[in-house]
Amino acid sequence: MIIKRNNFEDIKKYNYSIAVGNFDGIHKGHKHLLELLIKYKVLYNSKIAVLSFVPHPVKVINPKKWKKNIVKFRTKYEKLKLLGIDALLLISFSKKFSQITAEDFILKFLIKKLNVKNIIVGDDFRFGYMREGNINLLKQYETEESFRVIALKKKADLKNNIYSSSLIRDSIKKGNIRKANNILGYNWEVQGKVIRGKALGRKLGFPTANLKYLYQISPQSGIYACWVHIQGEKNLRMSAVSTGTRPHYNGKEEILEVYVLNYSGNLYQKRIKVIFVEKIRNEERFSSDKDLINRMKKDCEEIKGILSKEITYDKIRNKNE
Repeated sequence: MIIKRNNFEDIKKYNYSIAVGNFDGIHKGHKHLLELLIKYKVLYNSKIAVLSFVPHPVKVINPKKWKKNIVKFRTKYEKLKLLGIDALLLISFSKKFSQITAEDFILKFLIKKLNVKNIIVGDDFRFGYMREGNINLLKQYETEESFRVIALKKKADLKNNIYSSSLIRDSIKKGNIRKANNILGYNWEVQGKVIRGKALGRKLGFPTANLKYLYQISPQSGIYACWVHIQGEKNLRMSAVSTGTRPHYNGKEEILEVYVLNYSGNLYQKRIKVIFVEKIRNEERFSSDKDLINRMKKDCEEIKGILSKEITYDKIRNKNE
């Protein structure tokens, strides 16, 4: 899958079918829309792409309302590639770009720069200056400009709950990882290069690999059962993950610490993917390091029990992703 940012000269000759949106998390609702896009790849022998704005428009227009991403850009790229998307098209969003009218966006970008064949969006899609553009405006150009507009209603589960990024974000923030994973359709993950820590875990006999969340949301503080994929390895490994500020050590900075069970290698500067399964407890302050060590041993046994019951398919699926 290729990534193009702003320069689409070599794109327009292919008459791409596109889906427009942020697609944060690539959850079940997004996949409902993307599955139709993938069908067009076969029906129209058309290349397909996702068109997104970076950074998120809310971050530019109303920074106080902007919320961190559910997944990092690399994860988003991997999920789209796995689905069979041919290109991720990115338009730089700025204060200046936000002044572009909805009609100019259609004429200058969708038609002139991209020359799209089919446009798939959610039925609440809004675009252009002050969000003036909608589905009806897009359809006004549909026949004249020879592209087709398809607007889909939001996907819901059997209980009529809408699959949404906000619901996933809320579930992660509350530590309800299994609920978030159900809406996503895969296990929520954090990935990145291991940074140098204070070696506090090593001194206790539980050496950890540390990651920072950066522009990605963090879950509710606590201890989690997770799978970890280490750069260069094929199999996933069981891990005990601590996220938060480490109250036992009066910490203030939020960090993700990963103790990989039955592993003795050096993970510094290696890329790892932490795949969340379930929260087992909150962070705690202990009366002594000995009490902390005993609790960590107990945590590891509980985590082994949780992960050993996970369906093997999940391990294979996440490894391949």
